[in-house]
Amino acid sequence: MLVYIAIGLVAFSVVGILALFLYFRMVKKKYQKNSALFQKDQIVVKKKKSFSDQFDRLYQVFYIICISMPVLKYYTRKIRLKLEMVNDYTEYEIRRKTGSIMLASVIFVITALFIFLNVTSDLYMQLIVVIAVLLVNEKVVDYRVSNVADKILRQIPEVFTEIRHSFHEHGMIEEAFNDAIDELEDKEITPQVKRIKEAILADNPEVQLEKYYDTAPNRFLKLFAGVSYLTMELGDRKVDGTSIYLKNLNNIVNDVYLEILKRDKINYMFRSLTIIAVAPILFTNIIQGWAESNFAALINFYSSSFGFIIKALILISIFVCYFMLRVIREDSDQIKFDRIATKKWQDKAYSIPLIRKIVDALIPAEYTTKRKRKTEMIKNTNAFLTLEWFYVNKVTAALIGFVFSLTLIINMHYIDFNAVFSQISEEFLGLGKLSAEDEEAAKIMAEQDAEYVEQYRGDASITKEQIKADIEAKEGSVTDEQVDRIYSKVASVQGIYLKYWELIISLFVGFVAYFVPDLILYIRNRMREMEKENEIMQFQSIILMLMYIERIDVQTILEWLERYSYAFKDAIATALNNYEAGATDALEDLKDRVPNKDFKRIVDGLLSAVERIPVREAFDELETERNFYYEKRKEANERLIQKKVRMGKAIGFTPMVILIAGYFVGPLMIVSIMQMSTYFTQMGAM
Repeated sequence: MLVYIAIGLVAFSVVGILALFLYFRMVKKKYQKNSALFQKDQIVVKKKKSFSDQFDRLYQVFYIICISMPVLKYYTRKIRLKLEMVNDYTEYEIRRKTGSIMLASVIFVITALFIFLNVTSDLYMQLIVVIAVLLVNEKVVDYRVSNVADKILRQIPEVFTEIRHSFHEHGMIEEAFNDAIDELEDKEITPQVKRIKEAILADNPEVQLEKYYDTAPNRFLKLFAGVSYLTMELGDRKVDGTSIYLKNLNNIVNDVYLEILKRDKINYMFRSLTIIAVAPILFTNIIQGWAESNFAALINFYSSSFGFIIKALILISIFVCYFMLRVIREDSDQIKFDRIATKKWQDKAYSIPLIRKIVDALIPAEYTTKRKRKTEMIKNTNAFLTLEWFYVNKVTAALIGFVFSLTLIINMHYIDFNAVFSQISEEFLGLGKLSAEDEEAAKIMAEQDAEYVEQYRGDASITKEQIKADIEAKEGSVTDEQVDRIYSKVASVQGIYLKYWELIISLFVGFVAYFVPDLILYIRNRMREMEKENEIMQFQSIILMLMYIERIDVQTILEWLERYSYAFKDAIATALNNYEAGATDALEDLKDRVPNKDFKRIVDGLLSAVERIPVREAFDELETERNFYYEKRKEANERLIQKKVRMGKAIGFTPMVILIAGYFVGPLMIVSIMQMSTYFTQMGAM
């Protein structure tokens, strides 16, 4: 087996490399004339190429191949976006790094699938192998990139310490950045500090800062960049003998520590839930083997369509629970981190006339409450979807649900058909272990019955009398039990076909699947509702940082709140758009749009700053209650963690409950009751 696997791997690798080479030649001819992908400034050509240079060129070539292939294109863009958000790579470096990660992932997936799929011949185990390999590959890729983002977050306090010391000495932000960059050397956060410095010192700093905000790995670096720019532009001042700039850095550091503690607790609580949710996929065959060897009555159950349905239900629950755990665990930064720059498959599907007609018929009419509610839910989750794309997802989910359920039903018929020819007769089954003699006798009986079933299954008019006469003519004697058993098997085979009510069930499953995207959207909204209180406290921290800066105005504060908002982003953006037409009316409309008491208090302060008093006086209570808000924010984080953990535990243990209750305990109880009923009937007859 190992020799065959080795030979197969070598042959597969040679064919794969040849195919990639030919595909690259084809792509090169297509794009060479009008694309910069193959220009010398993108793929560096050297006269003397070292071994590492050859690999760099290979990574770039593989990047070009992946970015042009339908399936790999999605993951390539996803990895590229993540790398752009946490590193200061040039175009050449980003392609080389993305290509290296994609090449390693493709090699791992192909090799692992080839080895493990050749080791096992069981269809269920092969499906498990495919799922496990894909999940492991995704986890490894995410860890390689997300680990950098986590390091950047944890290095922020160190950066601020260096900047604080240098700012005390020089009083100049540019010098503070230079000293911090020199001290940090090659740490993961160094490219981020360099990008912020280049942005605030650029000829058009506001444009460059907006570009940085789009790819910043977390909101704290965005705050740091914005505060540094405002201090350079408007100057620093002292309040109660303390620099406002340094005071703002301390506020950001306090928020960073809170975020680190929150993530550490969530990671600690969720560290085993994903494993618990996925683990049942490994134990189904183990439980089945143990149960069949110790409880012979369960053999027929596991080989029947009911056993297959329970197995399928376990697999479906694992998939659903795994992705639900990801939704619950993620926070605002991680959602943006998973964003893909282009999601066009829905747009392409919507451009098909038939699909467009179906989707347009399903979308709620203009100016209806349902359409408004659905649009607001999509905006609240920041899902990067239009309403049309969302309904394309719903139609796709319905179609997949219908086809999937219909495939399951057809497969159930196939299993039931084979079970008629192979299942052990009930007279050999009991609550104990099946002996070798009984197993051999049951096998011989099943083979004899199979001959008669194969003979009669095409005859719809067959009767017990005909079966009895044929068996007597062939074997000389026959019992009524044998005739009843064969007739029952023939009737079972003849009754295996796709029925109208099974088609109705498939349609119903498709109808339920149609609402799955709504369920995911609802859960994401629930998660965002949990984080609203935390976001409002973040607004308070931002206002505390801005209120002491000279010449700060309400419109600038609104711009900052909109930039760092998630749950209230759409409402604040609308207020900003209407601000020039009338500041008071825009803020009053903002209060009406957001029915949240704490948020309305912030808007009331902004209204006061517009109409009567300076910003600092409008929010002076924030300064006096700073410690209270800090403790309140810690408590809000604790409540958020507890809610997520409760939901995570309920979802994470669902597949295990289905496995134990539905695949072992439930069938064992049912079969035991049926066996006991048979025994009591026999005893009553005696």
